[in-house]
Amino acid sequence: MKRKFLFFTLFLNITFVSAQEEITAKVIIDENSNLQVNQILKENNKAIYILPKSYSPNQKEIVFLRELSSSKEYEIYNVNNINFEVITNTSKLNTDFFISDLKYLGLKKNNFLDFKKFNLDISSKKYPVIFPSKDDLKETYITSPKIVAGNFNFFEENGFKVYYLEKEKEFLEEMKKANIGMNNAFNYFSKYFGEKRKPKIVFAPNNEPSETTENLIVYNSDVVKGKNIENTISHEIAHIWFGLDGIIIKERPLTEGIAEFLSMQYVINQYGESQLDKSINERLYLLEGKKSLNDLRKKDLDAKSTKSLSYGLLPIYFHTRQLSNPDFINQLADLYKNKEKRRKTSLDEINIFFDSKGIEAIATDEFFPDFFISDCASNEVCITSNSNKSYTVEIAITDSNNEKTLKTLSFSKEQKIQKLNIENVNRIIIDPSYKILQISRLNDVWSKNDTNVFNKNRYFKINSKEEIAFISNEIANYLSGKTENISDKIKISSEPANELIELRSDNSKKVMTGGATSYVEKTNSLFLYFAFNNENNNETTVIKAIAKLNAEKTSIVDLKVEK
Repeated sequence: MKRKFLFFTLFLNITFVSAQEEITAKVIIDENSNLQVNQILKENNKAIYILPKSYSPNQKEIVFLRELSSSKEYEIYNVNNINFEVITNTSKLNTDFFISDLKYLGLKKNNFLDFKKFNLDISSKKYPVIFPSKDDLKETYITSPKIVAGNFNFFEENGFKVYYLEKEKEFLEEMKKANIGMNNAFNYFSKYFGEKRKPKIVFAPNNEPSETTENLIVYNSDVVKGKNIENTISHEIAHIWFGLDGIIIKERPLTEGIAEFLSMQYVINQYGESQLDKSINERLYLLEGKKSLNDLRKKDLDAKSTKSLSYGLLPIYFHTRQLSNPDFINQLADLYKNKEKRRKTSLDEINIFFDSKGIEAIATDEFFPDFFISDCASNEVCITSNSNKSYTVEIAITDSNNEKTLKTLSFSKEQKIQKLNIENVNRIIIDPSYKILQISRLNDVWSKNDTNVFNKNRYFKINSKEEIAFISNEIANYLSGKTENISDKIKISSEPANELIELRSDNSKKVMTGGATSYVEKTNSLFLYFAFNNENNNETTVIKAIAKLNAEKTSIVDLKVEK
């Protein structure tokens, strides 16, 4: 019986391998770092191929069908091979190395996301080819293996083979420290999602975000020279399970959001919650005004929206789920194990799986709540909810003796306002552990002796520079209706003046409940965020504005507003 089982297993494996499509091509990296491709098409039957955008055929057997965002579709029949050039954006490279885009071969549309065997002859007179090697090509890939070539040194530690440029060897120690972080992150994720092979690692100054593809991670070498190394390193390692090297989710922001969430959990595990506070604060500050995950359902997101969802909103959304349910990361592990063989999934399939396990679905149409603090009597403050849903919210209270306590308040459709006595209270913070994803956190702090609208948030205190504080306060007082005009000490060009007048008019029937301000010296830019509450419908809106100042910081020369 055992022999029959082994024979059957062997038969299945042979059948699986033989069924995989083989892609055969000769690829030359020419003297201009462009790719000269000769791809052999063994089968002469009619098929639809997805080809690089630069491909321009001159054969009647190759019929153009349509243009995609970064490629083209053709119907090809009775053609033995195709030749084409792929132009490389050399602004991202230098004379020491070459890194390709993934889209340099033609792939059949009907098995675009299936595993394939690649028989590639890659050559360059200028560079040694680092990836893919002959050993790398023994693996199967879904898409064209990224090509890396150049004058690289390497070291091998913790099961990773790490390549770096000779001219960056001064950062070798930092790369070795990063290698330890890779191994720690790999072990942490393996504990939940299972063991996988370790990819090759390349550090290169390619002016691009770090990227994980199949069997390869290319880190922008700047990651070892700057801040937040642990987050960047572990994010790419997480893509070994969620991404091109793991399971591919149709809605790409979900893939990136899960990888970033896992990176956050790794950082917490290694360094504690406090190490993540600054990162969370900044992310939430950038996401003020987001009301739901509805953008996930949009087919054509612009780059800004995709980035906001992927690296800001979704990681924090998953983090709030983890805080309220410590088993959530294990539920993600169950999802991965359920989908890993098929390699492809989608938001709908994920929610079907979650529902089958009694797990909360990823709701895209459900509005986030908002809570804010306001004075309501001489010895009381009111905390208001804008949601009809029921929430239990943690409130951190610091008393007059600097003693801190935590209490919970319940909100519902019937109970939208809760009152707190403040006779012996110095400070109140709503949801101090970020367990609830809110529309705004610009209005979550109350301090006994501080009424400045910019000190009601936990992101940035008003800039210590006197002129920045002055301009910020003048704008806040004008938009909130506290003053009729902005001080004549601040000169304002006509266009930004008109923008401010329109903003004031649009929000004249709303109450400003909080704000945040920060200043970037390099660009003379003042970033302003204001939260408003519409008392008629209890709706929260957030206004984002960037004011460009003159060098002396006495004049507003431009104002861009996001409404």
